[in-house]
Amino acid sequence: MNQSNNRRESRFFTGNQSELQQIKSKESLQKFVRHNRAKKQLSRFGYTVVFIAICVVFIIICLAVFFKIKTIEVVGTTRYSAEQVLSVVDIEEGLSLYEVSNRDVQAIPKKLAYIHSARIVRKLPSTLVISVIEDTPVYVSEFYGEFFILSEELRVLDRVFDRAELEGMTLVELVLPTINSAVVGETVEFEADVTRRYVEAYLDALEGSDLFAKTTAFDLRDRFNLAVICEGIYLVDFGNGDELGTKFTAVAGMLENEVFADKIPATIDANDPTECAVIKDPGAEIAFN
Repeated sequence: MNQSNNRRESRFFTGNQSELQQIKSKESLQKFVRHNRAKKQLSRFGYTVVFIAICVVFIIICLAVFFKIKTIEVVGTTRYSAEQVLSVVDIEEGLSLYEVSNRDVQAIPKKLAYIHSARIVRKLPSTLVISVIEDTPVYVSEFYGEFFILSEELRVLDRVFDRAELEGMTLVELVLPTINSAVVGETVEFEADVTRRYVEAYLDALEGSDLFAKTTAFDLRDRFNLAVICEGIYLVDFGNGDELGTKFTAVAGMLENEVFADKIPATIDANDPTECAVIKDPGAEIAFN
């Protein structure tokens, strides 16, 4: 068979037999070199993988052994003690700093409603800090005969059964459209998504205006018949939500006028922000219809 191959190769090669043998030897050498090079590359890759794996294991062991939690600090809260915060999480001294992640503190806002968010900060070599951000009570709304204290984002922070418990708290009372639920630690859920959108939009407009500081209550039950009570003695009818920011600004500026220096209760028609009609009445009962 080899002789047959040699005769076939000789038909296309004009040199002598020794030259042909040299060419074959070179080809074999090149194949051998390529094969060895591939084996070396695979070996290097294998060694690299093993080295990385050993390093990872070493680092994990170091983190587990040398960075134990000896001190846990809680920062950012004035309403709750460190003990109260730690009581709702499964974190304790002796754990590795790197065993604990932000997932371990996600339960805090659900169980301690005035806390809006929580995260961990590692201070090497042995201190774990739980950093929290608290929600500020801004609104109060009555549902089902109870009073629900709400954040700016309408997250339920607390609920009380007696209005007297709200004394001393500067809260804007909201009269809201029909809701589905109000659960402490969660955002108020409205019956319809369109309702949620307009309520949030109108509250954003109020919060961004000078009128917010003067607002006692805001009636949002009807998006086409909005009303606000200012300073407890002025009932302002805004009509629909068109140009609401402009209407808020106009009324806020008007209440600074000396005409209102006598603090006589009044009703104000602010449907047209360029021409607000005012009716003063010392005996008027300032309340939403």
